[in-house]
Amino acid sequence: MKKKRSLWIGFLSSLILATLLGCGQNKHLQPQAELLLEGASPPTTNVSVNPPTSHLAYFVFYIKLTDQGLSMIPSDAWTIDSYEISYTLLSDPGHHLIALPDPDTKHMGTKVTPGVNARIPVTLVTDTYLRENAMGFLGTSDTASIKAQVVFRTHRNKDGYPQTIKGRYIFNIGNY
Repeated sequence: MKKKRSLWIGFLSSLILATLLGCGQNKHLQPQAELLLEGASPPTTNVSVNPPTSHLAYFVFYIKLTDQGLSMIPSDAWTIDSYEISYTLLSDPGHHLIALPDPDTKHMGTKVTPGVNARIPVTLVTDTYLRENAMGFLGTSDTASIKAQVVFRTHRNKDGYPQTIKGRYIFNIGNY
């Protein structure tokens, strides 16, 4: 009788412990599509003031699926609604820059689908900015380093879940 009681107590305590701690994981019960920033392409650039031309950086996004069997329907996609860019001066030993580029916001509505990397163009500097603020670099070998902070506003198409993704880009301005 004692043997049956101890087996019953052991079974009951194992059942209670399993109930409290849970069995297995539920990560595949509700598969999700997550938008991630891979980085910038190219990772850095040199902006020449001669001739002054506008420069773009491309930020590469991809979708990570928690379940590889997740479908590739449009609801699994994300949309990049807009980006905001602001600048910080890292170094300008020759004091040739008159001012940093103005912060800017662009609305885009670019769709990112699973399985395909999306390259999102971001304007770093325009030719007008270079003509008005960076012509002091002409005839010198001096350079200035600038960090651009980019904030992307996105949402998941399936349920409208918003996500903010931050990135940064460092570039140099000079007479290259």
